[in-house]
Amino acid sequence: MKKRILITTESLDIGGVETTLLSLIKELQNYDVEIDLYVLRKGALQKEFEKLNKINIIPVQYSKNPLINRILKNIKCKSLLKKYQKVNTKEYDIAIAYYGINNYSDLYAAQAKAKEKLIWVHCNFNDLYQASNHKFLIKIRNKLIAKKFNYFNQIIAVSESAKDGFLKIFPKYKDKISVINNIFSMERLASKNEDCEIEIQGENNLIYIGRLDKLKNVSTLLLEFQKVREVIDNAKLYIVGSGPEEENLKKIVCDLELQNKVVFLGFQNNPFKYLNKATLSVTASLSETYATNIIESLALKKYFVSANNSGAKDIFYNRNKTNLNNGIICDPEDMHYHIIYYLQHKNEFNPNFDIHKANDEIIEKVKKILKLQ
Repeated sequence: MKKRILITTESLDIGGVETTLLSLIKELQNYDVEIDLYVLRKGALQKEFEKLNKINIIPVQYSKNPLINRILKNIKCKSLLKKYQKVNTKEYDIAIAYYGINNYSDLYAAQAKAKEKLIWVHCNFNDLYQASNHKFLIKIRNKLIAKKFNYFNQIIAVSESAKDGFLKIFPKYKDKISVINNIFSMERLASKNEDCEIEIQGENNLIYIGRLDKLKNVSTLLLEFQKVREVIDNAKLYIVGSGPEEENLKKIVCDLELQNKVVFLGFQNNPFKYLNKATLSVTASLSETYATNIIESLALKKYFVSANNSGAKDIFYNRNKTNLNNGIICDPEDMHYHIIYYLQHKNEFNPNFDIHKANDEIIEKVKKILKLQ
């Protein structure tokens, strides 16, 4: 019997949440389902979602006033519920609030007429609180948005660290929450062989893939790369992504006189093809919930060196089983030691992560929780 599924999210832009949602929906298409996808904003991935079968993309109507948006996004649960109840009268088997931190999209799923309601948690609420310079305001916000979790039968954290961070802020929901890692899209493995617009050549090429913002700590990565260059002269660093820190990072590259050794590739629809050509992947991120770039490296059997954040630890110890053939986590300021060691001894390593087995385990959990056959 066909399952009618409602999924809500904030946008269809490029980002970790959006790409993992795309992978989830691709997996759901293997079953007898009909999906309504409600989104607040279009984005660069819109066309990818439109290619999918068994899916109906519908924009959610919300206020264009930025002040009202900010208030309703974080606080006014009941008023949004009442508004959405008048708009959506369709019945579903399952309603999924996939974004997990935006009331505008999450509460559309909360009000749905559905037999089962689930909400995903992609962020580490405790890390966000600890990193904030306005802890008092964040504490008030958390108290107010906590109410929305009452409307869901189950809470799905994408990693153990996300679950732990959530329960530190919202301990009353410990009996509702479980962990299901993000599905990896096997189609991406095929895309690794696409031609690169900028050729990556040589044996000592580092690659960073992700947003260029302060939380990703790319400035520290550049300083660490400079130390690598002092030992390995032919090393190059390729940076895939865009963001608010891009111009500042380019200035740092100039100040360090690394213009010929650091290449900014900008936003790429398929960063996977560049990762496939690189020697190893690197990230100095200060905080991750589920480090997608590490999973992508493991999928391609590329060695990784990552800063020791909660998301990286989760993958390194739980999914990777502390296998040093595949990568290492360390303090950001020590990354250059591990990068140099790997580049000098790479023939001694044998990356051997089985992405198929890992993905099958995740899919089985998704099938079970959504009661798919």
